[in-house]
Amino acid sequence: MVQRVEAKKSKQILHDVIFELQNVSESMLWFLSYDRLSELLEIRKEECLRKVYQFKSTKPQMALSGGFHEVDGDLLIDFLAWSLELDEVAEEFLKGGIFFSERPLYELRESYKTLIQKTVANHKLDTELLLLLTAATVDYDDAVDSYLMDKFEIDFFVRRTIHQFLEKFEIHPEYGAEEFLYEYLKSLIPTKILNFRDITREFRDRTYYELYGRFRETKKKKKKVVKTVSTELKDLLAFFDLEPGASITDVKKKFKELLKKYHPDINKKGEEMTKRIILKYNRLVELIGN
Repeated sequence: MVQRVEAKKSKQILHDVIFELQNVSESMLWFLSYDRLSELLEIRKEECLRKVYQFKSTKPQMALSGGFHEVDGDLLIDFLAWSLELDEVAEEFLKGGIFFSERPLYELRESYKTLIQKTVANHKLDTELLLLLTAATVDYDDAVDSYLMDKFEIDFFVRRTIHQFLEKFEIHPEYGAEEFLYEYLKSLIPTKILNFRDITREFRDRTYYELYGRFRETKKKKKKVVKTVSTELKDLLAFFDLEPGASITDVKKKFKELLKKYHPDINKKGEEMTKRIILKYNRLVELIGN
């Protein structure tokens, strides 16, 4: 009975925290101070700080900055799960539309790829147009790029993916989730993570065979001795549009390019993206250094 009451109270506190973040969130940018967190947890500030420091001992990458920002969402989720002894914190944050951890973002990316692949697979090929385009270009992939851009809108795939994602997880969109996810996907399209040619590779190979009656010749690449890398490292390298084996100098160069591209004076969403770039840069440098 006591455990049931405590669990109910913990869930109420979690909902109060999420409600607080929803109220202060502006385009999914938010900050929760330790003072306000202690009030929501219904404990003294000193007790809250003690818990934060105790939690930090297990998270060496955590910086103490007076509270949790939106870029610290994973840390806040882990802190609340540990402090409140609840398993559903990440799920509730997701539904609340105030923070997306890597797992749902990965699913969003995969859904985007699948939507494109299914759409082009069911598409009735305009053979005449594609032949005209291939005759006008040297590279077959360039011709297919032009063909697909004529037949489909990338923006449609982006918005459709987001719509399905929000519906599937019953996410509240009124706190900036839809706009955030749109900017997120659009920022990845020019990178290796959502490379359009890779996503539509099967379509390109199939249509080439239909046009010419033979398989495409794969371009031979020089074999490289590549160290086995973790999924996290692969994703970070892809974020900076880098190959495995990239040096810290290469990373710094890409880092500076992205900071310039997403500078808040140039890009209205730049502040949020800049924080994400810095976090990923620091983590990538750490992994490469090890």
